[in-house]
Amino acid sequence: MRRSVRLAVTPPFAFGLALRYLAASPSAIVEEVQDGEYVRPVRIGGRWLLLRVRDGAAPGGALQVTLEGRRVRTADLEAAADLVSRLFGTAEDVTPVLRALRRSSRFVPLARRCRGLRPVLIGDPFEALIWAVIGQQINIAFAAKLKAALLEHFGGSLAVGGRRYPLFPAPEHLARLRRADLRPLQYSRQKADYIIGLSQAVARGTLDFASLAGLPTPEAVARLTAFRGIGRWTAEYLLLRGLGDRDALPAADGGLRRIVGEELGLGRLATEEEVRGVAAPIAGWRGYLAFYWWFTLQERSRDRAPAA
Repeated sequence: MRRSVRLAVTPPFAFGLALRYLAASPSAIVEEVQDGEYVRPVRIGGRWLLLRVRDGAAPGGALQVTLEGRRVRTADLEAAADLVSRLFGTAEDVTPVLRALRRSSRFVPLARRCRGLRPVLIGDPFEALIWAVIGQQINIAFAAKLKAALLEHFGGSLAVGGRRYPLFPAPEHLARLRRADLRPLQYSRQKADYIIGLSQAVARGTLDFASLAGLPTPEAVARLTAFRGIGRWTAEYLLLRGLGDRDALPAADGGLRRIVGEELGLGRLATEEEVRGVAAPIAGWRGYLAFYWWFTLQERSRDRAPAA
């Protein structure tokens, strides 16, 4: 069964740029981007359904949100539209962000390049947390390999239309693992312990993502870093990519340090403090700046790639 609904967006809205980011993002393993469409399994009403999102090509802008599964109720479709709005920021007015960026000549090209782009969230806060933990202290390609292995061994799949789509494992599932279950997948002892411990905290409700919503960023960071395995970078990354905090700046991120070092002509990676200093003029929107920098790094990588 397949049902669709149109979701209005607040212009300017650049769905194509969001897809372009996801298509090259190592974090996007559950998601697929094909022929202008975003596809991933989602859990709605206690059931797994397949979500498809594409540009609705409507006057004034809209997205077409589609659910596929054995049974798709109207309430399921409404929940899917709400989820898509959260993931892609469809209702957000980016005018204040663009205005803040344009106040600094350093950010004018960034505002032009990323006009209409919102920070794209990872489909589920728990997935964002585990992805951030996986990515600690290792290169991004190896992190993607570890995430793929986690899905393959513990995630299951959703069968729709003769295809199987990978599911990210639930916290209750990972909470039951032992270190010995993850070590053969090339997880370090410490990383395995962090993932299992944090999964247990989420499964018990000790780590409650909903309780972080709306908190000032420093307070949310303080709550998160009280958990073993979550440092400041992990907390800020989760807040930005998992919970949609538009002022969260993962300033210790290697990519952000690289691009700020290049922007400042340092000939080295910028320090975390230097990244925060450059971002300070747009306080309130620093999550946008981080995401725009990541998008810019992707675009530069494409430009450097040899022609096929």
